[in-house]
Amino acid sequence: MNRAAFFTHLTTTDPRLFAGGMTAAQRAGLSVKLDVWAKWYAGCHPVSYLAAALGQIWRETGGRMEPVLEAFAPDRKISAERLQKAFDAGRLSWVKSRYWLADETGRHPVGGGDIQLTHRRNYVNAEDRLRARFGVSIGLAENYDLILDPVISAHVAFSGMIEGWFRPCKLEDFCGPDGLDYAAARDIVNGDAGLIGEEIARNCQIFEAALRAAGADRDFGPPEGSIDWPGLRKPSVRNRLLSWYQWLAGRFGQNESSR
Repeated sequence: MNRAAFFTHLTTTDPRLFAGGMTAAQRAGLSVKLDVWAKWYAGCHPVSYLAAALGQIWRETGGRMEPVLEAFAPDRKISAERLQKAFDAGRLSWVKSRYWLADETGRHPVGGGDIQLTHRRNYVNAEDRLRARFGVSIGLAENYDLILDPVISAHVAFSGMIEGWFRPCKLEDFCGPDGLDYAAARDIVNGDAGLIGEEIARNCQIFEAALRAAGADRDFGPPEGSIDWPGLRKPSVRNRLLSWYQWLAGRFGQNESSR
């Protein structure tokens, strides 16, 4: 993959997403995502999956292309205050429960990351699923702010969309003879495809065109930077097997309860 061609496409050939040029932070955020994809995902998933994730991330981060807290707040407390203010003003009429309030751990599980995780259960689930998929223990359930780490956040976005962590659907559910339906696939992240699906599709198509212009569909290539899990705590083989069995049992239980 020719990274220079990828960035040139986004800033010159079709600059609709980066009309004012790309900042150093946006370029760095995208570079980490490309490196994570190159190391862990490119060998077994098509570039359309990456384009689908990048198009959603552009929307979820307000175009910043790096992990953010909800309401673009500097910390969780301020994020919760901003959400409460919006809720009181009637601007969050679709919210059924005030997930931004401090939970049983005393933390505020406001949205965070490239794809916004909300509610403690989703932070815990992401920790469990990363452990099951990669055999790593990150500590996300104990420290929600780890979702702001660019490597962890990219994994949550990519694996979450591929495996269906956020809602009961995943990327392969939207694949058909004509390719991946980017607009409908918005439902993987949020149930508002009817409202913003076309915007999401535009984003994804621009990223896919940039990836193909760079040759990513032919040979994605290795990461360009040194990339690995931050502060990696690798569990023992015994704990990895135990976590896998617990995850499998949980999935079986969910299937049984849904019958």
